[in-house]
Amino acid sequence: MKILHLLDISLPQWRTEKCAISAKKNGHSVFFGGPKNLQHKSVFDKTFEIRWTPSARHRYPYQWNVVKKQMKRVIDEVRPDFIHAHNIFSAKMAMEIGDYPLVYNDHEFWSIYVQRQLEAYTLAKQVSRDKSIYPRSIVRNIARDFLKNRWVRIWSNAEKDVITKYPTITVSQTIVDAHKKISNRCFLVPNFPLQKEIEFIDEPVYHESLSSVYAGVEAKGLIKPTHRNLDGFFEIFEKHNLGKLFVLGWDGPSSNDIVYCGYLDRKAMYMEMANHSLGLIPFKKHWSHKYISPNKAYEYAHAGLLVMNTSGLRPIFDTMEGYNLEYQDNLDLEEKLIYLSQNLDELYSKRIKTYKYARNMLLWERYEKNIFEAYKMC
Repeated sequence: MKILHLLDISLPQWRTEKCAISAKKNGHSVFFGGPKNLQHKSVFDKTFEIRWTPSARHRYPYQWNVVKKQMKRVIDEVRPDFIHAHNIFSAKMAMEIGDYPLVYNDHEFWSIYVQRQLEAYTLAKQVSRDKSIYPRSIVRNIARDFLKNRWVRIWSNAEKDVITKYPTITVSQTIVDAHKKISNRCFLVPNFPLQKEIEFIDEPVYHESLSSVYAGVEAKGLIKPTHRNLDGFFEIFEKHNLGKLFVLGWDGPSSNDIVYCGYLDRKAMYMEMANHSLGLIPFKKHWSHKYISPNKAYEYAHAGLLVMNTSGLRPIFDTMEGYNLEYQDNLDLEEKLIYLSQNLDELYSKRIKTYKYARNMLLWERYEKNIFEAYKMC
């Protein structure tokens, strides 16, 4: 069968590509419609360009219809048996174009995501230096507030429309449970690595001293993601003798305590992680954390790190089944780091158990059957 994957950002997008790999393995033809990336070697049989714009995502009528015409041309050419939409924009647009068999892949609970975006925007506006009282500035701010609230309203409603009509795949059990209040066709497919990604990683070796990893990207610009608040985290390592912190995916000036490793491809990322003992997810508690399932937790586990995260990230606890270590705040993290640095044998034992658990349980292949169950329900 022919499956058309739709996305509003360019490849690489690993969850989208893993879905395509699973389909190809089962004998299906896979196609991609979305923004072009000429530098990326695609897993798809053929890719088609759909030029998404911010205005189209805000559903301004003219720009929305321009993109819709592009998407219709792609659908007409591919004539897919299924459409696999990887964001609410593509799902809603395909829904408007025609009554096609469609599966919605909800990567991060869209209505919660837009609420966080509005929260971050509101906070940034409060701390902005632009305190102008000129009428033009006041009118501009009112207009921005209106458009932001409109965006939240439109896409929260669109999410309900899509989920009630089409089978839905998502990343955490808490999101599945929320969606099942309006639909009984919701399937869990966590963002675990493919088996072939992690086969080269050897069993953890004993480390004579403590070192930690944080994998993530730097939040730049005025609007900061409120659910990834790192306030005070780096200071823990700068002010106390808690071993080195290695920051992956982030450029910055390294010091004796913190080493910034910059961007690493996935294999290099796993190799660097394996050099250390702890994988940290140090976000301050946030109301939306009960739905968030950070990929890095499962990447840490496969690399043989003990996963440490703040206690609000419930999907990690649901998934790791006790093979992670929680803490409440930065002070609690500091105390636990001190304890682990003084008990390296215990830490090593936990790392071995986590690694073995990941090898058996935290694999994409354990859940890929749910993708095909969703296809059957189209």
